[in-house]
Amino acid sequence: MKIGLALGGGGARGAAHFGVLKELARLGIRPDLITGTSVGGLVGAMVAAGHSMDQMTAFFQKLSLTAIYALPNSVPAFSSNTKVERMLEELFGRITFADLQIPLAVVTTDLVSRREVILDEGDLVSAIMATTSLPVLLPPVLRDGCALVDGGVLNNTPFDVARARGATFVIAVDLSNTSPYEIDPEPRSGGYGLLDALPIPHTRRTWQVISAINDIISSTSLNTRLALHPPDIFLQPQMGHVGIFDSTQWQECMTAGQDAVVEAEDQFIKLRARIEKSAPALHA
Repeated sequence: MKIGLALGGGGARGAAHFGVLKELARLGIRPDLITGTSVGGLVGAMVAAGHSMDQMTAFFQKLSLTAIYALPNSVPAFSSNTKVERMLEELFGRITFADLQIPLAVVTTDLVSRREVILDEGDLVSAIMATTSLPVLLPPVLRDGCALVDGGVLNNTPFDVARARGATFVIAVDLSNTSPYEIDPEPRSGGYGLLDALPIPHTRRTWQVISAINDIISSTSLNTRLALHPPDIFLQPQMGHVGIFDSTQWQECMTAGQDAVVEAEDQFIKLRARIEKSAPALHA
């Protein structure tokens, strides 16, 4: 049995992936391959590189979205991806996919061909930069004749990619915001989320709209792929109204990820039994 773990995109909601990973470790389930989009690609790369849970959570807790997205007072503009590259180099060094402990594939979108492009070889840092390059906020990553941006534009939770790469059992973690859309008209006290850093309520509402539009685009593609290539276990952590820029809700998102696994624990116990039966020593 080959277990594939597909980690979806969702910006700040990506903290839910750590909750999922923590519970999978408790249950003794380890992926044989990982696919990821956007923040899911970043988390997947950290797991595949052998980073510990403490290392991963420490990185995300200090990660500042406001340091990445250099926004002016009114209209968003392209921000340099130099800061992103520097952070990723500090995290990974300049390794390639071949250096990873677990096979990894990340999903990007090519603006030239308007097609999904899957990266699974070559330089890791540029691949993670591409899959996390949210259009308008960050410039495309130029690689192999393509102009690559966030894969969530076309495939935000790449469980079909895991299946295509040989996974016989696929676990998908989708970070879509399923709660009704609502606007927060006033600045929130405390916290350091991207929305809180914006200087005027009108601009802040604009970014909330962008977050909602991102969810709409993702859900349309998701429903089609679920009908064609459903995963064996589909997790959708419930994070209320947390948007893709709400980095202050880190702990709540992580807890939601843990809760999603606990709710599906019977399925995971059956999976573990199948693993032990098919290869007793493989996942010891």
